[in-house]
Amino acid sequence: MNVEIEFVREKHIKYLDSYTEKCDAAELIFNETLKMCGLFYFICSCKILSHKINKKQEIINFILKCQNTDGGFGNNINYDSHIVSTHHAILSLLMLNYSFDTINEYVRVKETDKSNCTTNDDKVQDDVKYAYNKTYHNNKNCNDKKNGSNVKNGNNVKNYSGQKNCSNKKSIRENTCDYILTLQNEDGSFMGDIWGEVDTRFVYSAVSCLAILNKLNLVSTKNISSYILTNYAICENGFSWTSGNEPHAASVFCCVATLSLTQNLYLINEKKIAHWLSLRQTNNGGFNGRAEKLTDTCYSWWIYSSLILLKKCHWINKNALKNYIYLCQDLDKGGISDNPDCIPDICHTFFGLAALSLIDNLNNLEPELNLKEMHPVYAIPVKTVKKRKLPYYDVL
Repeated sequence: MNVEIEFVREKHIKYLDSYTEKCDAAELIFNETLKMCGLFYFICSCKILSHKINKKQEIINFILKCQNTDGGFGNNINYDSHIVSTHHAILSLLMLNYSFDTINEYVRVKETDKSNCTTNDDKVQDDVKYAYNKTYHNNKNCNDKKNGSNVKNGNNVKNYSGQKNCSNKKSIRENTCDYILTLQNEDGSFMGDIWGEVDTRFVYSAVSCLAILNKLNLVSTKNISSYILTNYAICENGFSWTSGNEPHAASVFCCVATLSLTQNLYLINEKKIAHWLSLRQTNNGGFNGRAEKLTDTCYSWWIYSSLILLKKCHWINKNALKNYIYLCQDLDKGGISDNPDCIPDICHTFFGLAALSLIDNLNNLEPELNLKEMHPVYAIPVKTVKKRKLPYYDVL
């Protein structure tokens, strides 16, 4: 497919500006329950386009207000903590050049409001204990112990929700690490939150956060890598979200990126996995996430970044992929959609721009689009990775 379409840079900037021009910083995001996620997409898209972010301090304040007394971040203010929203919060603060060694005063206020970190709502606590016990007994990956407390009977479930053992004098770095450690299971996997769901996304988010916070030494990278390998589907040479299920391109990224951060990529057959990934490119130039599925712009990032880490990005047609992303642009209002002629959103705008950044900056010729180069592991600009001296910044 060779349709000549230009990259509408200024339209994309206008699309991003609409998030700050039409509403305040607390209402930046496309979905009320996924604000932290959308905020990361917004910030990183602006960084890729070298576009100034308005209301920076208001955005930082919003992120800080989303940190809970358990140390994790929710997707919105007063939302429960989750490892994915915590990951997005850490990435966003990183790109906004905010220090992780500061004490989050909003957390201290929350702790004071909780009357010395206790709760009087016994019914809520009973419901939490019941739900946690049910999850525990149905999830073989859950630990019997977290932070030295026996949670098998649900008696100390308040440790997870931040209602007990609060540390209002700890830095963002320390509190976030404490939260992440409560989610790790003995087999190397990580729960997404206190309810016990486990998959490879959560492992990647946890490991990436710990690497960014320079605390990867707090966990066993050997156990983590071993868990990742249990999700490998031998018959198809890809990674699934959980063991025994169908491989998925986004899960392949999570697993490959995690193994890269733990310096264990040598444990996998890179050629076989790269072959499975290359088969995801369809006749229209885009990628699908699984066999016989429709293409989607988001896989442009998941797959192309994985192929870069596997040193096999030349196995696919980059020009066809680039053209597919171009077709997904809204040429009038800006933004990028999942498929051509669909409505753009902040999520696919980010993934489209991120993939175009990789394609353009790793071109043998001079870059044409003037996009900040993205890091294939951290999913943020390489400039930020080097500036903050993150581990393994030189994987390219």
